[in-house]
Amino acid sequence: MADATPRGLPLLSGPPPPPPDERAEVSCRKCNKEFNILFTRSKKCNHCGYLYCSSCADYQALMPRFGAGSGYDTANVCAFCIELLSITASGKAQLKALPLSKLKKYIDAYNIQVKGPIDKHDLVDTIVASRGPTGCLRPENELYATS
Repeated sequence: MADATPRGLPLLSGPPPPPPDERAEVSCRKCNKEFNILFTRSKKCNHCGYLYCSSCADYQALMPRFGAGSGYDTANVCAFCIELLSITASGKAQLKALPLSKLKKYIDAYNIQVKGPIDKHDLVDTIVASRGPTGCLRPENELYATS
């Protein structure tokens, strides 16, 4: 199946949700470094919407262009989200090579429904089946992970 998505960067489904708590974030969600104008500037993750320092948000994914034109632009994502987005972008063979614990963490993070006791191959099939036509997870799963 040929597609126009460049290989190597995961694909975002759209703009990030606002962070759940609307108070001003004063430190990095991952490392707790305090933000200040000179030394530690904040960046917004384009998947979860939280603020991170440049050390913890120095990853990129592809954001679809909306409006005029089509294609993708690169967007910043945090260290938490890049791991999950990389799994979303993986094919069946890559998913089968991942440890079972990582697959279970992914399914829990996105609230993907699994029926009964299953083995690794069933988890891989469930992950692949949970993707929409663009290869991204459905919005209800992504919103669960970012809340």
